[in-house]
Amino acid sequence: TQTSFAIANKTGTLARLTAWERTALLVAALCHDLEHPGVSSVFLGKASADLSGAYKTTHLEKHHAHRALELMVDTNVGLLAGLSATRYWAFRNDVYRCILATDIQRHSEYIASASALVDALAEDPAAEVDTKL
Repeated sequence: TQTSFAIANKTGTLARLTAWERTALLVAALCHDLEHPGVSSVFLGKASADLSGAYKTTHLEKHHAHRALELMVDTNVGLLAGLSATRYWAFRNDVYRCILATDIQRHSEYIASASALVDALAEDPAAEVDTKL
């Protein structure tokens, strides 16, 4: 969570995000390894573990995201209670996408996107950039 905050802050991303997007980023950072079994997605796939059968790709990340979302809608937690349908789906999708972005198998893809963002901002700090890498 600290690393996500530090990188988003250092790159100016936090300033470009709405309050809800910042909250989604931090919730995703907190939940990105929820119920982690201590082995990789690749291991789960090779071991034909129950979890790998539930999802075709990014086994662990999808599990972490689904569990996080289940907890957020739990009536005892109530994190998403009272949100409009539009706000609920936007927040839900942002959290989900952020958690899926932690899949190490897609690391190179995300590094390339982040590098392009840093380069664009270095060239023009006021540039309009896509905050949803």
